[in-house]
Amino acid sequence: MRKLALESRWAALGAKFGELGGAQCVESLGDADAEVAAIRNTAALCDFSFAKKYSYDESEGLDALDAVLAANILKLRYGRIIDTFLAEENGKIAAEVFAGDIDDKLILTAEALGDGLCAPLENAGAGFEDLSLSHVFLSVDGPLAWKAAKGIFGSDIFNLPYLSIEKYGFEGEKVYLMRNGKTGEFGYQFMAPNSVAEKLLDALLKEIEAVGGRPCGMKAHAIARMEGNFFNIYEEGAKVGNPLELGLQWMIDVDKESFAGSEAIFANRSAGVSKKVVALESGLPIACGDNIYNGEEKVGEICAAMRSPTLGKTLALALFDKNFAYAGFGFSTAPGGGDDVKTISRPPILAQSLVKGMEQE
Repeated sequence: MRKLALESRWAALGAKFGELGGAQCVESLGDADAEVAAIRNTAALCDFSFAKKYSYDESEGLDALDAVLAANILKLRYGRIIDTFLAEENGKIAAEVFAGDIDDKLILTAEALGDGLCAPLENAGAGFEDLSLSHVFLSVDGPLAWKAAKGIFGSDIFNLPYLSIEKYGFEGEKVYLMRNGKTGEFGYQFMAPNSVAEKLLDALLKEIEAVGGRPCGMKAHAIARMEGNFFNIYEEGAKVGNPLELGLQWMIDVDKESFAGSEAIFANRSAGVSKKVVALESGLPIACGDNIYNGEEKVGEICAAMRSPTLGKTLALALFDKNFAYAGFGFSTAPGGGDDVKTISRPPILAQSLVKGMEQE
């Protein structure tokens, strides 16, 4: 298992460690509810270094990556990021991939179900360099996350739209800043060499503490993702796999002739999906694997479920038969039982970043 470069620093902060995709991660720092509250109200710092991180020469990398990724990578513009995925040959999603174009390089981060599933990205040639062990990847999320980014790199960060990437200097090293949040709030991710990782961590901790924020783990971040309606490959992605059932058609360029897994995906698209993922809420502690019933008929199965401290109820995603995959209806978790879950529209929360914007002093 790949270890976090900052493992000892996180341990000193009281971190409990877990595993995501074959790599170590910070699972929590003792109070997931407080960590979610920081994401929703101030700013939270999380270590995403478990993700795979790659660099390619831009000139060759565009063609090489376009051959395997679902989006049209040839349309990627300088300073921008494309959110897409890498699929296995059976069409199941293997990794969510963010591809950015900056400094004559393509910078990729991949949240993968396993390191071995990223082989098509690592065999692409094109000046390939694996940064997974040499770089850290830290994320600051929350309505005041922009203040942390501004505190490190100055007012230039106001020029960064969502899904953008820029290069900055930090302690004599090159750091990539990505505006790429996955919680519904402002989000900035910092990719830096290990040589300055501790100094960057200290600087970010100082910035988030100045606005009343705190460090957080991936458990809290996963809850915030579900609240914000952002895909999580380690939850519903791992349970369902089919990108069409998951509603990830927007990550695919259907005009491409081929990419990894495209034959299976296009065949499924032509035949039509029979199931779809829908969000629901409940006052009960429902769990992944629970069945959903309409009367005596099983019509769905929970594929991800988490208690939302923001809403004070359980939020879940369920894979429904397509005839029942609509928001606004009550169902039961027991055959013939009364309605104890309700399908809902997403996202179920209103992000404070949308309400307040970047409140400048």
